[in-house]
Amino acid sequence: MKRSSAPGFLGWRMVALAFLAQNLAIGLSFGSFGVLIKPVAGELHATRAMASLGIAVIMLLMGLSGPVLGVLLARYPIRRVMSAGTVLMAGGFALAASAQSFPVFLLGFSVIGGAGCAALGVIPATTLASNWFVARAGLAIGLVSIPLFIAITPPLVAWIVDGYGWRAALYALAAAFVAVLPLLQLVVSRPEDVGQRALGADVAANTARADSPPERPPQLSAFVRSAWYWGALLAAGLLSSGGIVLMSHLVPFATDRGISTASAALLLSVNGVFSMAGALLFGQVADRIGARATLGLIGLVQAACWSGIIFADSFMLFLPFLVGIGLCGGGTHTAFSALLNAAYGRASFANALGLATLLMLPFTFVAAPLAGWIFDSTGSYVIAFQVQIAAFLAAAVVYLVIYRGRPAPA
Repeated sequence: MKRSSAPGFLGWRMVALAFLAQNLAIGLSFGSFGVLIKPVAGELHATRAMASLGIAVIMLLMGLSGPVLGVLLARYPIRRVMSAGTVLMAGGFALAASAQSFPVFLLGFSVIGGAGCAALGVIPATTLASNWFVARAGLAIGLVSIPLFIAITPPLVAWIVDGYGWRAALYALAAAFVAVLPLLQLVVSRPEDVGQRALGADVAANTARADSPPERPPQLSAFVRSAWYWGALLAAGLLSSGGIVLMSHLVPFATDRGISTASAALLLSVNGVFSMAGALLFGQVADRIGARATLGLIGLVQAACWSGIIFADSFMLFLPFLVGIGLCGGGTHTAFSALLNAAYGRASFANALGLATLLMLPFTFVAAPLAGWIFDSTGSYVIAFQVQIAAFLAAAVVYLVIYRGRPAPA
């Protein structure tokens, strides 16, 4: 049943709600974990590699749930999916806060919380923006992808941990999820549900679609058979793995170099601040030069900046490289989403992105534990970061050399 027609275009309101949902899911989980990893590992007797599983399991669940979310978002209102995710994250974080062993912490923070993160975060939020925009899609997705809470969360969590302990920090985050539930009830999945049309869509075509069922997306097997799709998502996985490693290991890496926990958390916050700018910047760049070239540029800049932090040993030396890494990290999801949106359109976007998160799991799941294992084996993060630099360069080669002149699917 359709809701009554709204008098004004609701697309920008949906962008704001999608921004809030994605920031809660990604910002409060990934933004808090880098600060929590040392105190949690110390109290619950976990190695760095074990503790790194906290982020890896979230990435695993986000990937495994991708195709399922594509189906759910085609059948049910986005607000229902997001609300379920919010409840799961609140309950999971509360369970993690009460944990007396690392497996229980992992169950709450990463398994239950990770399932909630998938249902609240990237795929539903980006799909919501994609549903409302044809023109200016790069800008809309860029706005949704601004990681404001990743910038805010690390110093806030560090302050709570220093003053009240890591358990209090997790209880506070659980309460934040509960508080946002009423706002999510304002989410409208598609403009057709309120008698509107997507920004930039053809008026006649959209008027006809308003009184007909939504277009049926292609079968997932159509994506799997596409060599272009495989190359695009595997290169995106190489780019995305860097953000997982950074969120998990930047604070331990910086504190091992003699930087205080508060300063290291501030570096993570700097990364988050410039990720916000990067989401907007690279959304606009993708609209101008194309998403493929934008992703290749991101790979080159990331490789240069990660090479710099290997040699940094003070806050001021870290700072410029974290600016560059933040810009690129914020732009990666925006540019990749714009690439899929341009290649497959509104009807197929959720399935294309959902399947991509599953197929990128070898990179996103392994990245943080691999870096932790290398640290445990060598006593240093240098080799782990060198592996990451090679991944960025490989992604740049795919987008700038192999895919040069190769058209995306129609």
